[in-house]
Amino acid sequence: MALTTFGASSRLALLASTALIASAAHAQDVPAQPAETLDTGAQEEIVVTGFRGSLERALEIKRQNTGVVDTIVAEDIAKFPDNNLAESIQRVPGIAISRDQGQGRSISVRGLGGDFTATRINGMESQATTDGYNGANRSRGFDFNVFASELFSQIDVRKTASADLPEGSLGATVDLTTSRPLSFNGTVLTLSAQVGYNDQAKKADPRIAGVFATQNRDGTFGVLLSAAYSRASGNYQQSNSGDWNQGTGDGGFCNPTATPAACAGTNVAVFNQVNNGTVYNPRFPRYVQGVGKTERLGVTGSAQWKPVDGTEVVLDVLYSKFKVDRDDWALEPIGFSRAASQGGKPETIIRDGVVDSNNSLVYGLFDNVDLRSEHNRDNFTTEFLQATLSGKQELSDRLSMSALVGHSRSDFDNFVDISTQIDSFNVDNFSYDLRPLGQNAPKINWGVDVTNPNNWYFGPRVTQPGGTGATGPEIRLRPNYIQNRNTTARLDFTFAATDVLKLRAGGEFKKYEFASQALRYVQGEANFPAIPAGYTIASLTEQFCGFGAFTMPDGNTKCWTAPNISAFQDAYQIFSNTGRTELSSTVSAARGDNRAITEKDWALYGMAMLDTQLGDMRLRGNLGGRYVITEQQSNFLTTVPTTVNASGVVPTEVNRTYRNFLPSINLVLDPTDKLSVRLAAAKVIARPPLGNLAGATTVSVSGGSRTVSTGNAYLDPFKSDNLDLSVEWYPARGAIVSVGAFYKNISTYIQSNTVTAPYSSTGLPIELLAGTNVTPDTDFVITNVVNTPGGPLKGVEFNVQQQLTFLPGFLSNFGVLANYTYVDSSIKYRAGTALVTATLLNLSKNSLNGTLYYEQGGFQTRVSANYRDKFLTGVPASFNQDVSGTRAATYVDASISYEVIKNLTISLEGINLTNQADVQYTSSTADRWVNYRLNGRQFYLGLRTTF
Repeated sequence: MALTTFGASSRLALLASTALIASAAHAQDVPAQPAETLDTGAQEEIVVTGFRGSLERALEIKRQNTGVVDTIVAEDIAKFPDNNLAESIQRVPGIAISRDQGQGRSISVRGLGGDFTATRINGMESQATTDGYNGANRSRGFDFNVFASELFSQIDVRKTASADLPEGSLGATVDLTTSRPLSFNGTVLTLSAQVGYNDQAKKADPRIAGVFATQNRDGTFGVLLSAAYSRASGNYQQSNSGDWNQGTGDGGFCNPTATPAACAGTNVAVFNQVNNGTVYNPRFPRYVQGVGKTERLGVTGSAQWKPVDGTEVVLDVLYSKFKVDRDDWALEPIGFSRAASQGGKPETIIRDGVVDSNNSLVYGLFDNVDLRSEHNRDNFTTEFLQATLSGKQELSDRLSMSALVGHSRSDFDNFVDISTQIDSFNVDNFSYDLRPLGQNAPKINWGVDVTNPNNWYFGPRVTQPGGTGATGPEIRLRPNYIQNRNTTARLDFTFAATDVLKLRAGGEFKKYEFASQALRYVQGEANFPAIPAGYTIASLTEQFCGFGAFTMPDGNTKCWTAPNISAFQDAYQIFSNTGRTELSSTVSAARGDNRAITEKDWALYGMAMLDTQLGDMRLRGNLGGRYVITEQQSNFLTTVPTTVNASGVVPTEVNRTYRNFLPSINLVLDPTDKLSVRLAAAKVIARPPLGNLAGATTVSVSGGSRTVSTGNAYLDPFKSDNLDLSVEWYPARGAIVSVGAFYKNISTYIQSNTVTAPYSSTGLPIELLAGTNVTPDTDFVITNVVNTPGGPLKGVEFNVQQQLTFLPGFLSNFGVLANYTYVDSSIKYRAGTALVTATLLNLSKNSLNGTLYYEQGGFQTRVSANYRDKFLTGVPASFNQDVSGTRAATYVDASISYEVIKNLTISLEGINLTNQADVQYTSSTADRWVNYRLNGRQFYLGLRTTF
């Protein structure tokens, strides 16, 4: 949150920023140096504020640290046109973000994703979890979209390890700091109000924030309260392939040789081409539209007490609530992903088709195709609460102590996760064509009037003429919940042994509790009774029309008959939890998500800190080691044959302990007052993802998706030896040119190994398929989790920041920021029984950030661009393909503001001005489209004032 108005040159900005720098410097035991004033030689002080001033302060913090640290301070955050923390952090060199529902959600640091990054709030490691189009987070990655950026005064991204930092990161430790009351001068009230508008949703939404801080007359005690609320309407328009499977998958298309009569009309030449095992077809090409809203509420409170010099006590409280309500509508040829026992693909006749040079069936004309119309509703909430009590005490002239205790909780509630479906069986003349606009917008002819309710069906499994039968449409209710609890206690002592040497030692205890719960219908999701008396297919459905922003080929329908969830609720009592809609956590589809992990971490560390002269050069740094004991308890449900146990489910507990010693060194040599050379080395670990530590087995059948997944309670942590070398040149005030190289030897890696094979190959009991209407010979995507050898990761970062004051006239008010990161890796993955080499998941080889800004008096404007190269999300991918990933993307944001009168500023901001699409693909050679989503442009018009 901005602590002052745009362009204001008040003492408030000076005092707040000085306090921030002093706090950061104290944490690293290096002297703070003022960054806001310039001595002109005539006893005149020039105060630098605004965006330019925040950049100067961030550089000063970076320069004084002994490790590799990048910082964003208050005005910097508040003045970037960002929805949330993830989008603010992406401006840091080496940071790339992943977006969900149009907003940044998770971060990748130097190619290492969220599972490799530790996140602390006010000095305490925490966890925030939510859901979205990319799925619920049951891992260690931090969901930054839970928090509004206005709540935080400073973000530090620590890219090198030291003994006094918590273990658990291969990439970085991200420190988030909320505002403190004694950073201000007297009593301050800052308010901002904006109106947001998304050009696809076409709705106006509020975004408001405020901070109030006050203190007593002598400045020894103060309190602060800040709050931020925003609502954002969304309209998410996408095309989706449902992934790609081999033409022979799921039993293959109707075989004219095996069943000539049933497959009459087949184009034999095309069938033979598709039936050679190398050609892939989309599993259900479709269009999906989501409409909904996101609400974000955040509140912080702080009480700070400094009764005497050398004593400080701070209580910080943070509350956040993140709420999403969304409805999705989809129309698809579900039969392409149904096996023989479901009356799907083996009944489908290929009448015509075109296979491209990448062995992709890009055009097809078919008979006997099962269609499906879906209406899905997803309502979920994440509530986060954290309280920390910290203190610092100087015990003598040379000995000081600091301590922290804290607790945080994150509760994710997704009771309403519902899907209602209607089907149309054995439709002729269905076709799709990916050639007109490429693999992002298929031309689809449904072969039937999809707007006529009488062409649709709901009810139990039905038998079709000439076939073995069909799986009927489903009602799915899948409540799921995730709880995270973090407790931390830390004690540190620092002793100034000499003027150039300090010793620091301490200990830390962390307890982390994770619990996941899921429920499913006891009697399964298909084969619901026929439509009850008093209802008809017409009364259970409605007409959906959409896709105003999506460019489709001519002739595509934008309207169809869709289930009405409210009508289905009335007819079938979806939420009653009795009879046909009784829910259970022990049915096969739910068992794997019913698990809990309790982790206790004990750490002791010691380190020496040096700050001396080496000839005419300043040498500073630290050397130390951290010893860690990790105790893990994994609880999950084990599936056994019913002959062993009447219920077929046994609660299981696995306990294990492991120990690690983690040495580290950070050195900084300053040959001149404008040049710094940094060297860092460390052994680091990141503990296994939480979802992987439960040994539970999940068997899931969901329409065309059939999966088996198992965890591993005995996984070893990720391990890496890290080395960093960087050179930083500070040619002028507020300027930097730097280059840094890094190398990580990841010696232990954790991987999900995925194969597509019949269920019978798993050796699991056939009883787990009860109620799914599939047989043991049906293909499933089978995933397990194993440790693998890993491999090296290496890269380089370039960073430039320059105020263009040397240019003539108004050009001197411009400034530029730019950073570029190149990362590469060679990770060994297990593909079935073989080892293959590919880049690390979530690693973009090239990422680039750039900002051009202008400041003159009360007028400010800037344009920012963020580019991220394509990155992998799965190795191997589903259906015997080598990889899956996300394509490259560039996001462009801009803002403009003007101080109308003192302390009153009007602003206009734009996010994603080019309406960049979010695109997923599969296959490294064929680059087959999986999902193409447009989220729209976001605009904000607002006012900000300070009293």
